Amino acid sequence: MKNIILVLFSLIITLISYSQETRKELRERSPNRLVLQLNGGVFSNYTYDIDPTSDEFINQKFRMSNVTYSGMLGYRSGFNSDKYKFSSTGRDKNWGNLFAVFYQNGMIDGVGLSDLDKKDMKIFITNLNQRVKFTELQIGVVWREFFRFSGGKGTVKVLETLEDYTDLDNVDYNVFTTGISLRFGRLTPSFNWTIMSNDSFETTMSRFDVQVGFNLYFWKKILHKDKHLISE
Repeated sequence: MKNIILVLFSLIITLISYSQETRKELRERSPNRLVLQLNGGVFSNYTYDIDPTSDEFINQKFRMSNVTYSGMLGYRSGFNSDKYKFSSTGRDKNWGNLFAVFYQNGMIDGVGLSDLDKKDMKIFITNLNQRVKFTELQIGVVWREFFRFSGGKGTVKVLETLEDYTDLDNVDYNVFTTGISLRFGRLTPSFNWTIMSNDSFETTMSRFDVQVGFNLYFWKKILHKDKHLISE
């Protein structure tokens, strides 16, 4: 009887050891925890969300000269699969939730602000020949690397030319963005709607943007729920 117990115990230990992996092996097949996304695209003219004269939504006008660049650094979590997916080249194909920091800048001229009332245009420019450079920093979340919601601060600076700044002070404003992202390999098209206000949202202005991004994944780390699989 004693021998049978010893044999069974040895068999259990052997099975457990085969089911476990070394720390290095498990890390290699674990999802990346950080993603860096670099984007570029175009955005619509600034306008109001709803036409004050008709209470209807205003059609956004896209102009190719309204160019924007943005970036995102996100921490990934919430993976719900026990079998993580990677391409044949090692590209991370997993979907997680993101806590992220977003940066965006762009340039818009008087034509792009022409849908605003004169009093709101003067927030940005003093004449139609000037350009506005905006910079925004937001913090937010992205559910399943698909649906984004973020908020933060923006600032605009009037430019006489691309290189020459005027002496006007920066104008700061609050900003919120929601949008969706798709993923085709490392390429990530995104569609975002942003609202802005510099008067505690008594008046809100908005814009849409369409961008294409490139994802870089790094920092593979063993998830807490997988640590029981480690065999030292």
